Amino acid sequence: MATLSGLILTLRQTDLQQKLKIVGVTYGYTLICTDVECERNVSFDISVDIIGDDLIDDDILATGVDRHVVECDRQPIEMRRSFLVGQSLLDEDIGTDEIKLRVTVRDSAGDEMSAMTGIVRGDF
Repeated sequence: MATLSGLILTLRQTDLQQKLKIVGVTYGYTLICTDVECERNVSFDISVDIIGDDLIDDDILATGVDRHVVECDRQPIEMRRSFLVGQSLLDEDIGTDEIKLRVTVRDSAGDEMSAMTGIVRGDF
């Protein structure tokens, strides 16, 4: 199965976004396909979930917030994507909120893997 690495996450708000109570979410990853996957022209369904990091059980704040399909390539595929969410969605704790994304990759055969970004802290 392809490998997923180099996951990044940033959360940003402009002054206008603060007034509108929305947050810009930007994430990225690198997908490295195997030679066999490329020979078979495998495509990958990518989905992203927003997770609130907690000491015992993480909170799943939203599932499938970004979905896209990536076609196999012999070169590493470096993806960067952005979307907006309501600020209240990221308000997962009293005080500082700890947010991360889970990126899940499913190939056309149904095999699946996922990885987490690092944690971004903020007060939402």
